[in-house]
Amino acid sequence: MPFLPTLHLPTLTLVVCVVLFTAAATMSLVGATQRTYLGFGWWTAAQWANTAGALCLVLQHHHAWLLPISALLTLQWPLTMLTGMRQFYIRSSFRSPAWVDWALALAGGSAYVAVWHASPQDLGARVASFSFVNVLFYLYAAWQVQAVRHDKDGRHSPYLKAILIFLVAAASVQVPRLFSAMGSWGAPVVDPSQIQQPVVLVALVAGVMFSVYMCLLMTYERTELDLRESHRQLRQMANFDLLTHVPHRRHFQELATQALALGAPGSATLMRFDIDRFRLLTIDHGHAAGDEALRLLASTARSLLRSRDLVGRLGGEAFVALLPDTSVTDALHVAERMVRRVDQVCQQHGRPPLSLSLGVVQLQSGESLDTAIHRADEALQEARRQGHNQLVHADGQAGEALFSASQPLGLGPR
Repeated sequence: MPFLPTLHLPTLTLVVCVVLFTAAATMSLVGATQRTYLGFGWWTAAQWANTAGALCLVLQHHHAWLLPISALLTLQWPLTMLTGMRQFYIRSSFRSPAWVDWALALAGGSAYVAVWHASPQDLGARVASFSFVNVLFYLYAAWQVQAVRHDKDGRHSPYLKAILIFLVAAASVQVPRLFSAMGSWGAPVVDPSQIQQPVVLVALVAGVMFSVYMCLLMTYERTELDLRESHRQLRQMANFDLLTHVPHRRHFQELATQALALGAPGSATLMRFDIDRFRLLTIDHGHAAGDEALRLLASTARSLLRSRDLVGRLGGEAFVALLPDTSVTDALHVAERMVRRVDQVCQQHGRPPLSLSLGVVQLQSGESLDTAIHRADEALQEARRQGHNQLVHADGQAGEALFSASQPLGLGPR
């Protein structure tokens, strides 16, 4: 960039100060008006510190002591950004504890001040010490960010990868300046403004603007991930019963319709089952006992059914299960195991005894799911009329009272 040395250095420094102020103000505005996360405040503080460093450069002609302060405010940037990164990825494992960052910042800043104090007229020593500490800070920050990229929280973030590349590049471009300054070690300062090379100021602006852009993108990426998770949870709440964690009626019908479309017509069995005297259970033992009974029944059904079987809650104590490619005889065996398992758990844990009534139907070719559920519900009601803890098989079409004889199930009360 051959045009940079011809730029008016004081004007360029003032422009840099204005640009950095705008970047820091933008970060502050976003933090005040938008949803942000842990660490964003540190990122904003890093930009304001850079702005203060640029302001010190503007005023250093009137106060020479502002020049080393400007350098220190510039040196802080990678480690302050790293502090924000630690909080933003608070669940990630960094390669060293946070106190190491601060110890490194203190040691590097102290070393630079010591060189400045020991060699007030040695431009090469000042630039070399500044460049060495800056390269060290950037590489250390890159080393830590690389650890986050291997963690599950940052593995898939393209912005974290871009920041890692930037940190390594920022350290690399300062290496030639470091060796050049070491070669001129001992040269007196003819003009203090020699320390402010235009290319360094332009690189500072470019780096800060890039970091601000990445910070905002990472914040919006986290917001998008949170929104996706919220939508997933809302879909979960909309599709599944929160108490029993089985699909509610609408979602069960959607899943069952898809399952029936994949199977042979008339090959599936539908089973309706309820807890007998559920209202009396809640009156005698409380609503908590009723909730426990519902959870027990749902978990028992899920544990006994195959992966392709479906169980859903229609409401209250009413449950339904679809068993593809299953005969009524097989469904009866499932019902018997379910009743035995529920009875066993109640006895082992001292819970109030439960009994179940079940109605089973074989879906007929061309029969809708709603019609089959209605027939199964009629069979269940017939089981209750014939006696609790019973299973009834409905043989006829909807509206036809063709039921098999009731069949006692399990050891629960009748």
